[in-house]
Amino acid sequence: MNVNNYYVKLCTALVVLLLAAGATFAQRTVTGTVTDAETKEAISGVTVLVKGTTSGAFTDENGKFTVAIPEGATTLEFRFFGYATTEVEVGDRTTVDVSLTPEISTLEEVVVTGYGTQKQKEVTSSIVSVKAEDFNQGNVNNVAQLLQGKVAGLSIYRPGGDPNRGFNIRLRGLSSLGGNTEPLVVIDGVIGADLNSIDPNDIASIDVLKDGSAAAIYGTRGSSGVLIITTKKGEAGSSVVNYNGYVTAEQVARVVDVMSASEFRELVSQG
Repeated sequence: MNVNNYYVKLCTALVVLLLAAGATFAQRTVTGTVTDAETKEAISGVTVLVKGTTSGAFTDENGKFTVAIPEGATTLEFRFFGYATTEVEVGDRTTVDVSLTPEISTLEEVVVTGYGTQKQKEVTSSIVSVKAEDFNQGNVNNVAQLLQGKVAGLSIYRPGGDPNRGFNIRLRGLSSLGGNTEPLVVIDGVIGADLNSIDPNDIASIDVLKDGSAAAIYGTRGSSGVLIITTKKGEAGSSVVNYNGYVTAEQVARVVDVMSASEFRELVSQG
């Protein structure tokens, strides 16, 4: 009886060892280093995920990582803010070195200032850049209409509500010093240009300089802010044709019944 119990325990132990060994061999460990594709410097804090699983790791201060890959998983995904997400097929490799490419579209966006251009992440002044894709769409006949509701603190309105009059633009509060003065307009480097002299469809971007430090180069002329307008320019390559169309319908609120010419003459002749 004791011999039988001994063999039962021995078989049980062997089964447990085999299962543990199978679980161990079912996954493997992959190591590697993550660097910047441009500077070749190591990047710490990169998220390394095993695609399709919940396994993952982070790179250390030297950009190195170690991650366990379960059986059946073949792809590693690398994520870090400011860089493009990268996927790498591991295959049978145990070492994977990856270079991440910075996302230039988000980090290197250029903003026009009075002194030239700056990267958006380096701007400390109060500057708002509105690109063509962010303009108001529809029946736009005036440049001011492109910016309505797009910039905080920028007031655009028709005086008296007359639809036939032009727009008034106030970048600073009406109660502030010089609040009744419209902002300085700069079109393609021409200072003091007329806002009504340009077709809204020809504008590529509008940069609004709101505070004194941003508009200081323009002196007292920029005391009420500055609108820097950049127009579209020709580019090399194939021809591009853009078409904008709109349809409007209007209805007279009340039609006044008036006399014809003969009725009016008859009325006059009757005294």
